[in-house]
Amino acid sequence: MSQPKEEQLLFAALRSDLEKVKSRCGDPALNVNWQREGGYTPFYVASKAGHVGVVKYLLALKGIDPSKQQNQGATSFFAACSKGHKEMVSLMLADPRIDPNKPHNDGSTPILVACQNGHKEVVSLLLADPRIYPNKPLNDQGTPLWFASQNGHLPVVQRLFASERNIDTKIRSTFNNKTAAEQGRAMGARTTKENDETEEDFQRSKTNCPLCADLIDDYEREPEHLRVFRRLRRQPGQDLQPPSAPT
Repeated sequence: MSQPKEEQLLFAALRSDLEKVKSRCGDPALNVNWQREGGYTPFYVASKAGHVGVVKYLLALKGIDPSKQQNQGATSFFAACSKGHKEMVSLMLADPRIDPNKPHNDGSTPILVACQNGHKEVVSLLLADPRIYPNKPLNDQGTPLWFASQNGHLPVVQRLFASERNIDTKIRSTFNNKTAAEQGRAMGARTTKENDETEEDFQRSKTNCPLCADLIDDYEREPEHLRVFRRLRRQPGQDLQPPSAPT
C-alpha cells in the first residue's frame, strides 16, 4: 500500500529532504497543512527538528498555516523554542502569522519553555521582541524566571536581568508558594536527586540554583545595576558574571 502524499511530505520535511519537499508541494491537490495522528504537520516536524531550509520554503507557500497546533497545543514556534533552534526562532519571529506567545495546553509559553530548558540564546532573542510577555506564569505555577532558577540555568537568569524588560521576581508559584529565589535555594539545598533527574542535572542544581537565587536578590536590590550586562562587550561563547553590587 502506497504512502499518502501528505505523509510523504511530512517525512521528507522531517528528514530535511528539501528536493522531495518541493516535489510533493508541486501537487496542487496536496494539503500542505495536513496533520498526522497527534496533530503534527510537515511544518511542525521541520521546525522542531531545526530544518531551516525546509521551513523557509514552506513559509513561502501559498496557503501554509504556520500557526497550527498539535494535539497537546504546541505550535511550531513553541517546538523551535523548546529545542533551542536559534536561527529557526529568529526566522519565525519575523513572520506576522506566528503568535510568539501562543501557549501549550498546559499554559507554558515559548519563552517559559526556553527558560526551563536553558536555551540562553533563544531567550535573548525572545526578550528583544516587545511582543513577548516575560512574566507570564505556567497556569500560575511558575514564571520563566522561576523555572530557570529551579533548573539552575544561571546564564538564562543573567539574560533575563540584562534585558530591557522588567522582570517580576515576586510572583509566587501556586505549586509550592515559593518565589523564584526561594525555589532556587530549595533546589540547591537538596541532598538527593529526583527519580527522573540525571546526575548532571542534580549537580548543576546543587551548584547553580543558589547562584540564581543570589542573582535574583541582587536584582531586587538594584535592578539597573545588573542591566550593565547589556552595555558590556561579550566575548563569543562566554557569559558575563554579575558585577559587584554597589555599597
